[in-house]
Amino acid sequence: MPPLTTEQQVSHKLARAILAGFESMFAEFLNITLGAQSRFERAAWQEVQDAMRQRLQVYENKVELVCEAVKVIAYRELDHSDVWHRAKNDYAKRVADHENALIAQTFFNSIYGSLLGQQKIRDVHRFILQETYRPEPRSTDSILYQFTETEGIIDSLRRVLNVFPLRIPFENLERDLKAAHRVLEKINPELLTRQNDTVEFGRSLFFRNKAAYIIGRLIDPVSGEHLPFAITLLNRKNRDGDTCLYLDAFIIGEEQLSKLFGFARSYFMVDTDQPVRYVDYLCRLLPNKERFELFNAIGFIKHAKTEFYRFKVDYTKRMPATTKYVSAPGVKGMVMLVFTTPDSDYVYKVIRDRFRPPKTSNRQEVMAKYDFVKQADRVGRLVDTHEFNYLAFDRQRFSCELFEEMTSEVADSITLSGNALILRHVYVERKVTPLNLYIKDASEQALEQVIDDYGTTIKQLAAANIFPGDMLIKNFGVTRWGRVVFYDYDEICPLTDCHFRAIPKPDNEIDALSEQPWFDIGEDDVFPEQFPVFFAGHHEAKKYFDRLHHDLYGVDFWKITQKVIKSGTLVDVYPYKKEWRLKHFND
Repeated sequence: MPPLTTEQQVSHKLARAILAGFESMFAEFLNITLGAQSRFERAAWQEVQDAMRQRLQVYENKVELVCEAVKVIAYRELDHSDVWHRAKNDYAKRVADHENALIAQTFFNSIYGSLLGQQKIRDVHRFILQETYRPEPRSTDSILYQFTETEGIIDSLRRVLNVFPLRIPFENLERDLKAAHRVLEKINPELLTRQNDTVEFGRSLFFRNKAAYIIGRLIDPVSGEHLPFAITLLNRKNRDGDTCLYLDAFIIGEEQLSKLFGFARSYFMVDTDQPVRYVDYLCRLLPNKERFELFNAIGFIKHAKTEFYRFKVDYTKRMPATTKYVSAPGVKGMVMLVFTTPDSDYVYKVIRDRFRPPKTSNRQEVMAKYDFVKQADRVGRLVDTHEFNYLAFDRQRFSCELFEEMTSEVADSITLSGNALILRHVYVERKVTPLNLYIKDASEQALEQVIDDYGTTIKQLAAANIFPGDMLIKNFGVTRWGRVVFYDYDEICPLTDCHFRAIPKPDNEIDALSEQPWFDIGEDDVFPEQFPVFFAGHHEAKKYFDRLHHDLYGVDFWKITQKVIKSGTLVDVYPYKKEWRLKHFND
C-alpha cells in the first residue's frame, strides 16, 4: 500500500479531530442534562435556569475550540478543497454506524462553515442534501417501555407512575389518581371506557422548568390507533414541610401534546444518549410537527438548523412555479424586513441596513436582543428563532416587489451568485397571525378572549423577568391554537433593568398643555400610564383590556413583580389548560 500524501494525512487527522470534538461536545451536553433529575428533586429552580443557559453555550464553545485545533492540524492545507472533500468522506465512514451520526454530521458542517465562511454554501462539503445522508427511522424499542392488558386508563396511569425511580415520594398517589379520574369525567369521559390498551412510553423523563413529564401513547390493540399522552409531575412541599411529588396533569391527545412542545416554549432536558431515536418516536406522536421542531424542543438547536435546511429545500422543490416569496402580512417593521410565502408556516427576518426613526439601535444591539431571547425562559410567550448565516434561496422565487425592497433595504445582508440569492444573516420564525390583523375580524367573544390573553402574556413575561419594550398590538401574534405570543425583540430587556415611574404632576398650566415632557426622562424609565396608547384605533380592544388588565397601567404591579423576581422566586406557568390540572381537586 503506497504511503499517504501530506494532504491525505491532513484529511484523516481533520476527520479524527472533528469527531473527537463532537464526542467531547456531546458528553458535556449530556452531563448537564444528566443533572436535570437531581435539580428537579431538590427543587433547585435557579440551578435549572442556569443549567439551561449553560447547555446552550456548549456547542458553540466546542466548535470554537475544535476550529483552533483544526487550524493547527491543517496549516497550509486549511483552505484546500480536496483536503476537506477527503476529510468529509473519511468522517462519513467513521460515523456511519454511530448512534448519533446525524448530529455528528452537523458538527462537521459547523466546523467547516466556521473556518471557511461564505464558502460553506458549497454543499459538496456538507452532510445536508445528499440522499446518502438523509435520516432513516430506526427502531425505538431501546428507548421505550410497554405495558399490555391494562385494566383501564387509570390503572395504566398508576402502572406508568410506578416505573420511575425518583428520590422523593408521592404525597398521596391514590388521591391524585382519583382526581385524574374526575378530570377525565369532565373533559373526555369516553377515555374512561377504554380497556386492554397497550401503554407505551419513553424510558427517560422530560424535564423543563419546575416539571417532569412522561411522554407516551395509548395503542388500541384491535385498530392500532394511538392516542398520545403526557403525564406532568411537580415537586413541592406539603403542609408538613416535606418535599413530595404530585401528579399535576394527565394530558391526552395530539393537540394538547403539540402545545406542550410548542415553538414558544423553553427546551426540554431529556436524559438520553439516543436523541435521534427519541425524535423518531416523537414524530409518530406528533405527525404535524416537523423533525427540526422536535430536535429543537429537546435542545439540539444546531442540528435542528440542519433539519430545517433539508425541510426548506424539499419545500422549495414542491412549490408551484407561480408561488413567490412576498412581504409577510402586517405592518412593516422599522428594524426587520420580513418575508414568507402565502402557504408557508415560517417567516424569514432580515435586519435592515438602516433603521427607520424613532429606532436608534444598531445591528449588534438587535442581535444581542435575539440572543437574550434564545437564553431566556420564554414561558410559552416568545417565538423561538433559528439564526442562519449564508442561507441560499432561488433568486427567481422572489416577487419583483420583494426583490426590489430587499436590494434597497437589506443590501448589506445579500450576496447574489448566479441564480442564488444568499442571505448572509437571517432569522427564521414560526408564522403567526399579527394580533392587529386578528382582532379586525374577531367576534366579540374571540376579541375578549384574545385581549385577555394579550394581557396575560405581558404579565407572564414580566414574571419571567422579561419586558417586551414595544407593546404595540402589531408586535404580538396569535398561534393556530389561539395563544398570544410576542415576536418583536429589538427593544426587549430584563424587567429588572426598567425604572417604572408615575408621570409627575405638572407645576403649571403651561406644562400641562405642553406636547413635550416637562420632566426629565432617564434611559430606562417606563411610564405605565402611557400604555393605553398601544390601543390607538382599537377602542373595543382597549375596553376589554381596561376591564381585565387595568393593573398594568399602574406602577405597583411592575414594582411588586420586580421585587418578587429579585427575591429569587420563579413564576409557575403551566403549558396546558387549567382544566387539565388536578390542582383544583387536590387543594
